[in-house]
Amino acid sequence: MSQPPQPGPRSGPPPVIQSGMPSRSRRAGGLTALLAQRERLRDLAFLLGLSALALIGFAPTFTGIWFFVVGVLGVVIGIGAVQLAHARRWPAVAAILLTVAAFFVLGGPLCLRSEGASAYLPLPSTLGSLVDQLIFGWKDLLTTLPPVDGDGSALVIPWVMGLATGLSGALLVGAHRWRHLPAQVGVVLPVLVPVALLVGVILLGTQHPASVLVQGVLFAAAALAWLALRSLALATRTGSGAGTGFARRGLAGLALVGLAAALAWPIGTWLAGSEDERVVLRSYVEPPFDIGDYPSPLAGFRKYVELPDKEAEQSSVNLHDKTLFTISGVEPGTRVRFAALENYDGMVWRAAEDVDPTTSLDTYQRVSSTIDNPVEGEEVEAEVTLGEGYSDVWLPTVGALRHLTFDEDSDSQQADAIEDSFRYNLAASTGIVPAGLRPGESYRFTAVLPDDSLGKTTAPSTDLPAAYQSAAFLDTQANDWTQGEIDPMARVFAAAEHLRTVGRFSDGVAPKERIYHAGHNQKRLGEEFVNYPIMAGNAEQYAATMALLANRIGVPARVVMGALVPADGVVTGAEVTAWVELQAADGSWRTLPTEAFMGRQKPADQPPQQEEEMSGSVVPPPAPIPPPSTEGEQTDTQLKTRSEDEDDDSGWSVPLWLQIVLVVLGSPLLLLALVLGSILGAKAWRRHRRRTRGHPSARIGGGWRELVDNARDLGHGVPVASGLTRREQAQLLDTVPAHQLARSADGHVFGPTPPGEDEVASYWQGVDEQRAAMRSSESRWTRFKAMLSLRTFRRRWAREPEQIVPRSEASRQAEDPRNKHGHELVEPS
Repeated sequence: MSQPPQPGPRSGPPPVIQSGMPSRSRRAGGLTALLAQRERLRDLAFLLGLSALALIGFAPTFTGIWFFVVGVLGVVIGIGAVQLAHARRWPAVAAILLTVAAFFVLGGPLCLRSEGASAYLPLPSTLGSLVDQLIFGWKDLLTTLPPVDGDGSALVIPWVMGLATGLSGALLVGAHRWRHLPAQVGVVLPVLVPVALLVGVILLGTQHPASVLVQGVLFAAAALAWLALRSLALATRTGSGAGTGFARRGLAGLALVGLAAALAWPIGTWLAGSEDERVVLRSYVEPPFDIGDYPSPLAGFRKYVELPDKEAEQSSVNLHDKTLFTISGVEPGTRVRFAALENYDGMVWRAAEDVDPTTSLDTYQRVSSTIDNPVEGEEVEAEVTLGEGYSDVWLPTVGALRHLTFDEDSDSQQADAIEDSFRYNLAASTGIVPAGLRPGESYRFTAVLPDDSLGKTTAPSTDLPAAYQSAAFLDTQANDWTQGEIDPMARVFAAAEHLRTVGRFSDGVAPKERIYHAGHNQKRLGEEFVNYPIMAGNAEQYAATMALLANRIGVPARVVMGALVPADGVVTGAEVTAWVELQAADGSWRTLPTEAFMGRQKPADQPPQQEEEMSGSVVPPPAPIPPPSTEGEQTDTQLKTRSEDEDDDSGWSVPLWLQIVLVVLGSPLLLLALVLGSILGAKAWRRHRRRTRGHPSARIGGGWRELVDNARDLGHGVPVASGLTRREQAQLLDTVPAHQLARSADGHVFGPTPPGEDEVASYWQGVDEQRAAMRSSESRWTRFKAMLSLRTFRRRWAREPEQIVPRSEASRQAEDPRNKHGHELVEPS
């Protein structure tokens, strides 16, 4: 009786890798996979919709809608990168690299358009600006007074937030299928991504929300609906949702979504609180700017006074007859303010921050071309061109600014530096340009002229003035000059009338009047002004004293230095003056004009006491005091900017035709270079880790995997982690060195003693030689494709621990096209 054949050792060729046209069953499987993509597309649609709803929260922060377009486009690109990697079965790192490349290539045209035509090119300056905004853009956004320009570099923030949201959300859509993550957690993870985007938008936004309806009700309802659909889909796949209870749970879920949407409005409003209680980072970030670093313009007041003819010819710093600026669009007599000075330290009146307890807007903040200024009044549009006599950091403006643009015709780099450094204080209506202003600069602005009428019946503010303590040396005058008046505002007017009638006007430059010095420190205002036999001075001393008297009486006051516009609009040093502003009970500042507290009557003679002191032979006459120089008032920033501008005069600019060519060809080439370089770098990094990381046995196993990956890149059908042993994989390679390396690897991995470092180095040397031999037998085109192939990054099958397959099991695998894990030994097409 014959015996049935017994299974023996496998003979014949190794398993054949199937190739060619897909069979009918494979086409059916492809159709099933295509239908299964509907769930993924639904998740991506929810991700895009929720991200768009979250980005709407930036509406009060930016002007226009370009921020929304850039942000949504970033979400779409992030999702597209993941979908491309998913369709090509590339690893997640490929999607990340594609997204990073899109950030740099498209970031310039989308976010840096305001910097000129060079922003459309992938030049080092453009890439550097993108990196700078990526690192420091959030700080610039938080320290810029909203709304920010919707076409400026701040768009990098919504751009990168959109890219990150689309990328991370699309990667987490399939998290419920991850083996080492609970499915319930994987269902929730992608929903949390747009929620995180919404939180980021709120934190980087303003106190005033864009829309509670959109950010509260609509977003919450959509997020809960998405979460419910993902949970139901998971229950269907696992079988827990089968039966009659499935429809009932679905209806219950929809009902809960509707209930949550109904409760979202009151609960969201309660959680968000009022505008003053809304938590935004803008309220906790200190602007990196110190206004105290810049000199007070009032300290250099004497350079604007009129000198005697001979001294005027010899002086190079006197600006009395020089043109400071030309202004158009305003009526003659309009007050142009240089700076509002709110703090007195005993030496000078200075610009200050955070001195007004009635508002949180009294800080110098970065602003865009559009300024949200809540002042009401008459709107004017003006244009200013700086003349030869104006070179300072204080920007001449009128009223309360609403819109400001700097011209870029003369020097675009200087204009960009001015625009980037410009800061504005809404409470003080004062602008400063730390980069410095130069003659020839021009700018246009829209401003509001508020009603600043002031009278004895105007109710003053009751807050303690900032300079109250500093004005204590004027207590005697504040009491003696206001006798008979009780109301604080009436006392202020009484003190102003005393100054105007008793005081005398002198710039201290005439030969007989040089005893009246410049300055407004306590000694000059006390001993040499209010307590001097003849109280004489100019607008510097009178405005400084008047503001201190008002503060000591109890009415908040500040000194404003500026100029009065003449009929022809050409402002010279002769029109420069100083006046006082008092704060009313409603928080507004009202003007107390210079003529209200300063007359024009000249002093008759020098004081008798001074003449008696001068009669002695031991007391020399006072030396003439020349007008103070203004060269020391230039900041280091101004000097550095001017030096750079002088060096850049001979610079070379990119021609327009070359810019267009670089835009058309440079962007695709840069994107291609970034992608190819990333692939080569990833492979080199993987080879380095396999060679140097881990136990010596693991490094030898890594050397074999490197050889197999090299073969797969070259097109050899060697499946990885499919259950085949190293020797079976060597049979597929069909080379003598491969068989030797496979046996050597098995001997080192499963041997009784671990291999040494010399053996590891020797094994890797053999791997490198075999890799070089395999590549030398291929054509150049094949080697080039192998360098850039992503086939070895695919993980279609889970990697199993290295093990020796018994011969009987290998024989069964040779007969059965599927291994013991149910994986088909077929090279993906």
